[in-house]
Amino acid sequence: MQEVAKPWILAAACVVTMLLLGFGAATFVTRTRQAAPARAAIAPKPRLAQPPARPFLMFVSLVPDDTFKHVVIAPLNAPDAARFLTPLQCDRVYYAGTRGLCLTAADHPSGAASYVARVFDEQFAPLHTVALSGAPSRTRLSPDGRRAAFTVFDEGHSYADGVFSTRTTIIDTAAGTVIGDLESWTITRDGTAFKDRDFNFWGVTFAPDGNTFYATLRTKGSAYLIEGDVDARTARVLMQGAECPSLSPDRARIAFKKRLGGSGGWWQLSLYDVASHAVRPLRGDSQSVDDQVEWLDASNLLYFRPNDDGNFIWRLPTDTGEAPQPFVREGFSPAVVR
Repeated sequence: MQEVAKPWILAAACVVTMLLLGFGAATFVTRTRQAAPARAAIAPKPRLAQPPARPFLMFVSLVPDDTFKHVVIAPLNAPDAARFLTPLQCDRVYYAGTRGLCLTAADHPSGAASYVARVFDEQFAPLHTVALSGAPSRTRLSPDGRRAAFTVFDEGHSYADGVFSTRTTIIDTAAGTVIGDLESWTITRDGTAFKDRDFNFWGVTFAPDGNTFYATLRTKGSAYLIEGDVDARTARVLMQGAECPSLSPDRARIAFKKRLGGSGGWWQLSLYDVASHAVRPLRGDSQSVDDQVEWLDASNLLYFRPNDDGNFIWRLPTDTGEAPQPFVREGFSPAVVR
């Protein structure tokens, strides 16, 4: 495992990491049930009286004040300035169309750790609640908002184990019903059935049709990029060595993280061209990036990565080789709502 010595909030990165960074997923959930920890003074952000018009950025605030762990919304052209505070408190959030999904810890009568996924509407009111089998990690919605996917660590597993188990489920956001668990679907590789007991899936990203999706499949120590069909409950392997895919708005490219240096190495962001299948590494960020990126537009990525100065959502150009620039300080789980 990669050795990590970071401030408290690095746990936020680790609840969403999908390979061995060194903290368990439960760490972040447990800590964020408490009050926001003390940090260097951060000027409070001005509040908006109502949500800004689209396009806007939705994210989880990590500012150690009364907004801590609340979902906030900011104009896309001024994401680190005034923002609208929602009543939602989430560990992961995403929004598309007129629906959102909030993954969060929930109170349990026994006092044991418990987690849920809540579908919410444009007024941030909960519509449906789905119980989770473990600590939340990733979530995405189809661009039309009618389907959502989420990944959790199966109960009792996390990266701290060294051996982890994940479960990825796709739901219908209108009905609040489960469509299926990816482990039960038919997977092929080179036209042949592909199946093993150690399959783990995570990092779903949807195409505009709301049916086609891409995700990570890991087995026997290798990660694969798969393309799936929700209606058919099938998927096929596209390539090896890709994790946490994110499809660009024009559907032309998939951003993903690629592990370098073996199990103790780091993750470099890369691009997969959907038409040509060519892969190109992005060398603008020299740090390990362990997140499922979001597309700001057709040529810029957003992702969470902490450093010594704080916990940032970064913007990285995909075509210029420029270094990443801070986009939001003390923010997490960005979703660009168009």
